[in-house]
Amino acid sequence: NDIHKFQIAYNDIITMFCNNKMLPMFDAGYINIDRQYLTLGINGLLELAEFMGIDINYNDKYKDFANKILGICENANNKYHDEHHMFNTEMIPAESVGVKHSKWDKEDGYSVTRDCYNSYFYKVEDTTLTIFDKIKMHGNEFISKLSGGSACHLNLTEHLTKKQYEIIVNECVKKGCSYFTFNVPNTICNKCGHISKDYLNKCNMCGSEDLDYMTRIIGYLVRISKFSEGRKIEAKKRFYHKLV
Repeated sequence: NDIHKFQIAYNDIITMFCNNKMLPMFDAGYINIDRQYLTLGINGLLELAEFMGIDINYNDKYKDFANKILGICENANNKYHDEHHMFNTEMIPAESVGVKHSKWDKEDGYSVTRDCYNSYFYKVEDTTLTIFDKIKMHGNEFISKLSGGSACHLNLTEHLTKKQYEIIVNECVKKGCSYFTFNVPNTICNKCGHISKDYLNKCNMCGSEDLDYMTRIIGYLVRISKFSEGRKIEAKKRFYHKLV
């Protein structure tokens, strides 16, 4: 309730700015205040399930738990929805706040198992799940109450063939995984500056092993060396699938 009241107050402030011609982007028609969603951002759902003793994989107990928690959010959204305020729920990327949530929970004395909370329904470090498991865990069975969606990041060591991509995309369609992305780290040579779209252990131009990598963050590429310290630790743990 407090979250929704805060969101309503925030929206009313933005509306006041719009009415007083203080937000040029709205005046120009690039953004419509009447179509703006107030979002409940979810982060740490996986860690909560872990704390409750639930296995983090494709199973009914985890699925029911996720739907129960997200259903509470959906019901609250419906309660506060009116002609001026629209709400949705989204599993947020939490690029920086995932680290902060872990830090704050530690400071408050809670049981914390990692330095950065996951932004997905699967553990980024899990080597036992297949790509198809992750798709199911981001499909209709899990995300039906996430009106704002949840992106399934499919981390790969190499680019796939057209046929392989076609198989995976078709599986996403079948399972209702509507938001997904393929991540293959780009390699940057710190010695000669060459950038390769492939994940390499040695520069294919000069042979140097002094390398950095770029990966996707919310639609654009960023050097992993530029991540926050907490995110660097998380990035090293990420499991990348190798398809033969």
